[in-house]
Amino acid sequence: MDLLGRGRIRKNRINELVFEKNRGKNIWPILILLWLPNYVLYFPGCLTYDAINQLEQFVSGQWTNHHPILTTFIESAIVVPLKNIGRFEMGTAVYLMIILLFSSGVVAWGFQWMRKHEISYAVRWAGLIFFGFYPLWSAYARTLVKDTLFYPVFYLFILQVMDIVFYDGKFFDCKRKIFKFSLLCLLLCLIRHNGFYIVAATLAGLIWFCRNNRGKCVIIFFAVVIFWEGYNAALPALGVVPGGKQEMLSIPFQQTARYVKEHGGEVTEEERRAIDRVLDYKVIAENYDPNLSDPVKNTYRQKDEYLGDYFRVWWQQFLKHPKTYIKATLNGTYGYYAWKNKIKYPFGYNVQPEGHRLYATDYKLTFNSKLEKERALYEKAATAVFVRGPLKILTESMLYNWFFILLFGYMIQNKQIRRYWVIFLPFWVSFFICLASPVNGDLRYMLPVMSVWPLYLAFIVRQTAEAKQKLKEQGQGN
Repeated sequence: MDLLGRGRIRKNRINELVFEKNRGKNIWPILILLWLPNYVLYFPGCLTYDAINQLEQFVSGQWTNHHPILTTFIESAIVVPLKNIGRFEMGTAVYLMIILLFSSGVVAWGFQWMRKHEISYAVRWAGLIFFGFYPLWSAYARTLVKDTLFYPVFYLFILQVMDIVFYDGKFFDCKRKIFKFSLLCLLLCLIRHNGFYIVAATLAGLIWFCRNNRGKCVIIFFAVVIFWEGYNAALPALGVVPGGKQEMLSIPFQQTARYVKEHGGEVTEEERRAIDRVLDYKVIAENYDPNLSDPVKNTYRQKDEYLGDYFRVWWQQFLKHPKTYIKATLNGTYGYYAWKNKIKYPFGYNVQPEGHRLYATDYKLTFNSKLEKERALYEKAATAVFVRGPLKILTESMLYNWFFILLFGYMIQNKQIRRYWVIFLPFWVSFFICLASPVNGDLRYMLPVMSVWPLYLAFIVRQTAEAKQKLKEQGQGN
């Protein structure tokens, strides 16, 4: 921290050109230029299973909030009209170009924030190299998936939270800033369901932190909660099917499946009936995949009224074989805090979802055949570097989570800056959400956390340097 905090405003010609000229606005075109080759190589873009399901909702009019309805509408409103006139490729390419410009612009905004607060050039260069040359970011910018909307909004939310804390709550003295922050809170909730928990926890922390503006924080907190409850109550009345509760139950469902697989002979008839009312008892043991809960949770029967009986059996079986439950949990979560040998799409999506039942008939999308050799060379090089090479560490979720945990620990032990712990609430909530997610160590779920590590490092470095400067001035004064 001392090294990164020293000489933070020292300038030279290159730093001036990259980070200072045009008020730091040069970062956006730099990122666009660095991301464009990936966009061109895989033109018109990558589809995903989730994207096809969302587009199909728009086409059929059978809406569900399994995937947030707002992201479904945003994606479909651009892609589907062009698909209806036989220009599906163009619709996808246009939407993904908008995503590329949007996400790179949001990241560039973070560099302007660092410029404003005179952050060390070492931190800024590390962030620029990470976003510009780790192809995960450019790959997601040309992939149709809801996460490319969520992580930029999360990134902006973190910038706002840091400004609130940085200015000791005086942020709320400006009505325009209150409106922008409130809008971001709502967007974070609407673009991904778990955004609500991030917002609620952060606002609760800000109520404690912003003593001079506590009343405004309380109002925003209850406004968000009331909006969220009203929104979810209104969707069924509008013909939108709510998302199933199985999305939050990956861990207990995996524990039950492993229990049945390992101790099926001990399951009583009463226990079997209680489980079967919630999950398909006949297949969960066979479907059990330690790293993926979808094969089990997709057998959920959507009968929430039987969950009470299920959890009574779940608890009884835990008391009989707690080690089975612990193993199921560790096998389904270790990728977020320990090394995982096989990472799915370590440098972003590079295939089409050909296994989807509607892909070949309604959503066929093929990459530009003229660039086939170039794509092969790119994938070979990326595999050598990010799968077999030393930079595989960048594809490990544990790297980013441990970075935040250690940075949090550093802050807590420092008396001068420990009061800023509130800025880590979005990370902690995101971390535990990842642990409860259906996929073990999935980088797609980690995008929000991965995107903001330069901001957190910048904030802690700056606050540490400021605290030391104040101590020095106080010592001289004495």
